[in-house]
Amino acid sequence: MDPKSNCNADSCMIEDKLVPEQYEFSSGQCVSGYVYKVDGDWAWLTISRHLKAKLFVLDSACEPSELQEFEKRFYVGKAVTGHVLNYNKEKASLRLVLHPFAASQTLVDGGAPIMDDLQSNDPWDNVTAHIRKGAVVGGRISKILPGVGGLLVQLGPHIHGRVHFTELQESLVPDPLSAYKEGQFVKSKVLEISHPVKGTIHIDLSLHLSLNGTLHQNSAEFSNNQDAPSKRVDKIEDLQRGMVVQGYVKNVSSKGCFISLSRNLDAKILISNLSDGFIDDPVKEFPIGKLVTGRVLSVEHLSKRIEVTLKSSTSNGSKSENSDLSHLHVGEIISGRIKRVESYGLFIAIDHTNLVGLCHMSQLLDDHIGNIESKYRAGEKVTAKILKVDEERRRISLGMKNLDVQDELDSSKEESDEEMSENDSNDGSNAQIKIFCGEQFAWTSIPPLEVTLDDMEHSDPVDVLFQNQGHLDEADTMVNKKKQEKKKSKKLSEQEITAAEDRRLEGDEPRTADEFEMVIRSSPNNSFLWIAYMRFMLSLADIEKARSIAERALNTINFREEDEKLNIWVAYFNLENEYGNPPEDAVKKVFQRALQYCDPKKVHLALLKMYTKTNQNKLAEELLDKMAKKFKHSCKFWLKRVKWLLKQKQDGVQSVVQRALLCLPRHKHIKFISQTAIREFKCGVADRGRTLFEEILREYPKRTDLWSVYLDQEIKLGDVDVIRALFERAISLSLPPKKMKFLFKKYLEFEKPLGDEKQIESVKQKAMEYVQNTLA
Repeated sequence: MDPKSNCNADSCMIEDKLVPEQYEFSSGQCVSGYVYKVDGDWAWLTISRHLKAKLFVLDSACEPSELQEFEKRFYVGKAVTGHVLNYNKEKASLRLVLHPFAASQTLVDGGAPIMDDLQSNDPWDNVTAHIRKGAVVGGRISKILPGVGGLLVQLGPHIHGRVHFTELQESLVPDPLSAYKEGQFVKSKVLEISHPVKGTIHIDLSLHLSLNGTLHQNSAEFSNNQDAPSKRVDKIEDLQRGMVVQGYVKNVSSKGCFISLSRNLDAKILISNLSDGFIDDPVKEFPIGKLVTGRVLSVEHLSKRIEVTLKSSTSNGSKSENSDLSHLHVGEIISGRIKRVESYGLFIAIDHTNLVGLCHMSQLLDDHIGNIESKYRAGEKVTAKILKVDEERRRISLGMKNLDVQDELDSSKEESDEEMSENDSNDGSNAQIKIFCGEQFAWTSIPPLEVTLDDMEHSDPVDVLFQNQGHLDEADTMVNKKKQEKKKSKKLSEQEITAAEDRRLEGDEPRTADEFEMVIRSSPNNSFLWIAYMRFMLSLADIEKARSIAERALNTINFREEDEKLNIWVAYFNLENEYGNPPEDAVKKVFQRALQYCDPKKVHLALLKMYTKTNQNKLAEELLDKMAKKFKHSCKFWLKRVKWLLKQKQDGVQSVVQRALLCLPRHKHIKFISQTAIREFKCGVADRGRTLFEEILREYPKRTDLWSVYLDQEIKLGDVDVIRALFERAISLSLPPKKMKFLFKKYLEFEKPLGDEKQIESVKQKAMEYVQNTLA
């Protein structure tokens, strides 16, 4: 029936003489009755002597004011006309809704029928038929979700819809939840109905009914006014670079935050794009739920990734003056604030720019600094010198050493020159006193690290009093020469550190112990770096140092990194096997320690591999005997044992195979037999490999994977007659078409390189015959 048609009294009356089993109803049918009871959220109606009906408060209207006055509107004795939503034949009870609906529209997007009420066991049930996409429904706020979760709105006795945080108000406003409270009646619009999991229903709602805030403008309209915040964006296709958007902070960390632009779109904001200035605590500055306005930096439609910046400075394809590296010059002194403290150095935001430079730990003020985090903190004001500017990679290297030493040296030199000129015009005694005082002041102005004991020996004050002017000039020249040499050596050291850093960035292996220490501090869980460090110490013949590095690695690597720790143990095995005293005992001690921390099976296999590589056959055989007792249910162990026997050209493979089949679980038999057969073909006796394949194919004749492996081994041996005979056996089997197609294709690929046209045609003919027989 048409949901918009009016119900008349005749069509709504139910014959009272009918018994409940004779009642028949259709979804949306119009019926009438009288209210005989109002109990909480339900109004009960009498339809006939044997038939009752119930009306839920939220099914009675959409307007919140009408829902609040439910009990006043449905008093006892009132005549009510409604539409059938659900019928329980066992209880002879109907559930009604007041507004009409069309049963043909109770399908969600894609044609899937809406799921029945999950809490109902009625014979026929269609309790969500009146809830469809685009419908306006009444609801009651059942729960306010924390953070930016939004609201849960009750739409029926057991049906709830969710209102996203961005769908609470007509436009995005600060604290949109302040206008709502639990238990409040609201009017909402159904945006989407879906079934994420079979047997469940998910309903998205909006509390602003006009939905005029949804973005439908084209790109040209936005380009006319890109500085004004855009309206709500529901589709990623409507976004473009440079567009101004608004969103609510969804979560925040020390690396940045995510914001919700709409119920379908989230955007990422990196820590560097949160503000023009320095932010000490992002979590405090950007609490969850805060409304922010930013500009789109990038949009990836395939991955649906959106990046936004909150900085006021913009760049429309051209470089901003604040981000131009050409204004920076090597040797220039800059000021800034520490943006981030890492174990390897400081990231410094340069004042009055959008640039950030790295001051490596080797360029900090204290040469022997231990924990950088304890000496420096984010937000601290610092001064640094520009050491290097890489415009291609946009990298700036900074240093905090020797910022004031050169200025003090220059000033002290000028003061001493002035004193010397005054001494020339005065008498000898006064001149000597002034010279002494001038030299003393000059020394005190030099930082302690720049003056050595050797310098002091050449410039003793008592000697100065009794030396003539020529001797003083000679002493000054010697002191200045030593200072220049010291400065030159320090500069060379800095250049070596810089070169080491460049090599590390390029992936080159470190060349000194200091470089290894620096790299390991940045990647303490990387076993390959530790092993390279051990190898470096062994190249210097420092065996004890290599052992101490192995111990450090075992203590430093996180206990969850089991594979990384195992790599160190294996390196330790090799170290003791080469330099232990005696090697056998030293290896066993390390082996017993490794068993306490790593998977015993992996440790045994690692030691077996080392014994095999170093041709320690006796030790390898003893270890295999021990493993036979500990790991008799391991297929990998038995395959190692077979491989060992074949490599040593020893007999007994057949007995090992029989023993393995007794010990291994049945589901591992196919893997063990096939892998053993492959090893027989490669380095054993081919006939024994054929026997194993034949035995397993006799039990599993339809396993095309086994046929394929068997054929591959025969093809490698190259006996054409044997191979063709095996192919003929395979294609004569009664297998599904897909498997037969695989075998015929493999047979044809084998014959084509041989160039035998007659044989190729024969294979094709047999394939055609199989197809015809199958179709017939």
